[in-house]
Amino acid sequence: MSKKDKYETHRYEGIPVEDDGNGGYRLKRDSAGQVKIHTWRTGKHTKGRFHQPGQLMMTENNMMVVILKELPLAFKNRHQVTPLQRFLTVSVSQSVLDEGLVILDEA
Repeated sequence: MSKKDKYETHRYEGIPVEDDGNGGYRLKRDSAGQVKIHTWRTGKHTKGRFHQPGQLMMTENNMMVVILKELPLAFKNRHQVTPLQRFLTVSVSQSVLDEGLVILDEA
C-alpha cells in the first residue's frame, strides 16, 4: 500500500451509554447489571475528531459510546479492531466519566 493511502489509526476503549431521561447519559448495563468495555478504531471514513476522554462517539451500528482511553494502533493491525462511525461533540458528565474510568482500571 502506498504511503498516501495510509491514514492515522488509533484504538479507543469505551463503554456504551444510554439516555438517562434528564438530558444526560449513563453507562449502559446488561441484564445482569454489568457494563462491558469494548474497543473501536478510527477508520478511513471516520467523521469528526477526538478531543478528550468523556467525549461520545457513534459506532457503525449507531450505538453511543463514551470514550475512556485513546491508544496507538499500528496501521497494519487495524483490521483486528472494529471501526467507529463518528466522533460527537457531546461529552458525558464528570461523574459518568469517573465511573467508567474506575471500571476500566479494574478490567
